[in-house]
Amino acid sequence: MNKNRTPRKTWTAPRLSIVVLILALALSWSAYRLSEKYGSTVSTQGNEIGGSYRLVALGEGNVTEGDFKGSWVLVWFFDTHCPKGLCGPVLKTMSDTKLALAREGVKVAPLAITLDPLHDESDDLKKYALPLGDHVVPLTGSPSMIDRVAKEFHAPNEMVHAEDGTAYHLPAPRIVIMDPQGHYAGTVDSTAGTEALVTRIHQLAHRG
Repeated sequence: MNKNRTPRKTWTAPRLSIVVLILALALSWSAYRLSEKYGSTVSTQGNEIGGSYRLVALGEGNVTEGDFKGSWVLVWFFDTHCPKGLCGPVLKTMSDTKLALAREGVKVAPLAITLDPLHDESDDLKKYALPLGDHVVPLTGSPSMIDRVAKEFHAPNEMVHAEDGTAYHLPAPRIVIMDPQGHYAGTVDSTAGTEALVTRIHQLAHRG
């Protein structure tokens, strides 16, 4: 036996813990630098846009994305302080699209989600949204859930100050379209109008 052989070093628990911590910090720093350079991405349930949520439908309790499976889902963000001349046409377009495609046997669920859940209570949403688009489903939720869903659907979080002194959240510039399986399908400009939105859904339906 060679008594002069250098004994093999063993990793003790404290030393191993230090190494793991250093690696974790390095990975976290790398992820931070990447997000700084390229921006964070949204990827929920395999969707670049969209994902899971639990929101409150007026008078119907909680709803989730699973409640709308089997329908083309239109998702748009606004608040009830938005000038009706700006947001009203979008609500009408979504409502009229549902009616137009229902005549073809195509199910559509138009969802209008408030960006201001602290001020937009159920009565406010009803009084604002339903006269403008009576087939739209207005949704609200806790501030944390609304913030999360807005990020999932890439909705803006920006306040607009009107000349009359009122302030409102900038409405989403695009309507997000989810297919009947709950996957992101595409978008359309919020000012596109009913005919353009119906055409867009037809295109997405036959894309495959």
